Amino acid sequence: MVGDSNPKIIHLDRLTMEPLQLFDLDSLAAIWSDPEVTKFLPSRGVAIPREKVEKALASFVEHWQKLGYGIWKIVEDETDKMVGYCGLRYLEELHEVELLYGLAKEYWGKGIATKAAKASVSYGFDEANLDRIIALALPENEASKKVIEKTGFKYEKQIHILI
Repeated sequence: MVGDSNPKIIHLDRLTMEPLQLFDLDSLAAIWSDPEVTKFLPSRGVAIPREKVEKALASFVEHWQKLGYGIWKIVEDETDKMVGYCGLRYLEELHEVELLYGLAKEYWGKGIATKAAKASVSYGFDEANLDRIIALALPENEASKKVIEKTGFKYEKQIHILI
C-alpha cells in the first residue's frame, strides 16, 4: 500500500486506516463479541450478534458510497490484523456528523484511538469538506472522554438519546 494515492487510505505510525468492507465481517464481529468493548455501545455490555454486525457493516459500506466519508478499519501493519475501527457517521436523528471509534481490548491505552480520531477529523474537514463534527460519549466512559478531549473537541452539552 505504500505509495497508494487513494485519499481514503490513511497511513499512521505502524497502522493503516482503510474503509471497512463487507469482507471485514469476521474481524468486526470478533471485536464486538467482547462485552468489555460493547460496555459503552448501545448493546451495553452484551456481545453484538453476527446478524447485527453484518447489518452495521453494510450500512458503513453504503455510507462511504453515498457520502464519501465513513468508518475505517484500523489495521496493524506488522500483523495485517484489524485492531479496531474509527471514522465519521452522519446521524440522521441529530443532523450531525459523529466521530465514532472502537478498539479490540488488547489495543486499549496505546494512543491508537486518539491517532485514528485525529486522522478521521482531519479527513472530515480537509477531504469531505464538513463544517462540523461532534463526538459523543456516555458520562461514565472516561477513556472515551479522554480520546475526545485529546482530539481537540470541547465539551458543549449533555444530551439524552433514546436507543
